[in-house]
Amino acid sequence: MVGDVPQVPVTVIGTTDNLLHFDKSVLHVTGNFSNVKVGRNRVPIDVQNGDPNVSVDAPNSMQVTVDEIGSATVLVAIERVHSLLTGFHEQVSATTITPASVRVDGPKSQLTGIQAVVQVDLATVTAPGINEAHSVLIRDANKNPLKITVTPAQVTVKMVIQADAITVSKPVGFTLTGQPAAGYRVTNVQIAPLEVQATGLQNILTGINLLATDPVDVSGAKGDVVKTVTIRPPTGVDVNQKTAQVHVFISPAPGVSPSSSP
Repeated sequence: MVGDVPQVPVTVIGTTDNLLHFDKSVLHVTGNFSNVKVGRNRVPIDVQNGDPNVSVDAPNSMQVTVDEIGSATVLVAIERVHSLLTGFHEQVSATTITPASVRVDGPKSQLTGIQAVVQVDLATVTAPGINEAHSVLIRDANKNPLKITVTPAQVTVKMVIQADAITVSKPVGFTLTGQPAAGYRVTNVQIAPLEVQATGLQNILTGINLLATDPVDVSGAKGDVVKTVTIRPPTGVDVNQKTAQVHVFISPAPGVSPSSSP
């Protein structure tokens, strides 16, 4: 049968008291479909009344449209509802639907141009994504919903969601190891550049106060130490400049005779 089962109008007749206590669930309608054919049919119906205190007046037939049963295999598409939260994006190439298609059974006349979709509300989805079952909706060519049999009724949708990378300025730090020669001290340290552009996920960049660099060894130094060091950002972070120059100023300590040893 094409479409919903038609409603059967029934008039219930009885006293006011009987009608007040009447329960419509005692009414049952039986239709005789034994002689239907493809197309519009007038089907005989019989209304049974389980309440002896009232009588009913009902039609003896109803009109229905009957069609042959057909089946079709339809690819399932994702209907994305709303947008992802700011700062996230879908890795579309990794999105999958399992199984990718479903079988639809129903009136043959309704199967032309049908669509199978699952609705995914992206407003609630964040990294790392989803891997969950969603019900399949069947629509006609005009995108109107169809009440029709679909197998399986649910498919698994997997989406990989990643946070967007951002670029911010981050200061470059330095580390000194060792001690200058006896009688000498470090009076100043300069590093260039003072900051670089770092690109990565926001939650990682937020936790970075200084970008680390290779340590500079000043052991036994009696004069300035100038060294080019490699900037070492954490995993997942890129910097626009890979090295920095560290200038360590070393001078004789006041009031202390410098060591004569080499």
